[in-house]
Amino acid sequence: MTDMEAYIWDLDGTLIDSYHCIVSSLVNVADECHLTDSYNSIMKTVKQGAVSTYLRDLSARCGKDFDILLRRYREISHAKEDEIGLIPGALETLQGLRPAQHFVYTHRGSSTANLLNRLGLTGFFREIVTFEYGFRPKPSGEGVTYLVEKYNLPKNATAYVGDRTLDIYCAKDAGVHAILYLPDDSCVIPAGSEDRIIRHLEELL
Repeated sequence: MTDMEAYIWDLDGTLIDSYHCIVSSLVNVADECHLTDSYNSIMKTVKQGAVSTYLRDLSARCGKDFDILLRRYREISHAKEDEIGLIPGALETLQGLRPAQHFVYTHRGSSTANLLNRLGLTGFFREIVTFEYGFRPKPSGEGVTYLVEKYNLPKNATAYVGDRTLDIYCAKDAGVHAILYLPDDSCVIPAGSEDRIIRHLEELL
């Protein structure tokens, strides 16, 4: 791969270690619907799809509106955000990749800025694109394309880094390099169109 001039980062499972918070919150939502889904089965659904994938399935099974379930999930997960830490090597990798430009494109919402500030990451990023921007969700590359066009980033020297195949499709839709962070314990199956697969973030250095 060409030396990258810009990195656009996914957050959950890529830079921040948040899946326990996400999945345990979904377990709580399912419990409130009087349904018992195992932690591992929810984890697999979220990693191979998205939070919305699981909540739409839950909505169909319990009869509650998807938007109500999503709002409840956000309330519960927001209360657990103090449990979230950094993925091993995240800080060192961001520091070591300077002077490349860094951005975030995440499906997270309004709590993103406070979370990144608490974790000491805010200063690394020129812009943090969240759910509130209103772009079509991944696998659409709208959010990445917005950053590429706004900052005139060269597509052949820009990479989107994420931990799910959804992120790979997003990168390809935007026409940038796709890097899959695939730690050894991941249940994600590579899409086959990745430009690079890494097991540890420090491999980017």
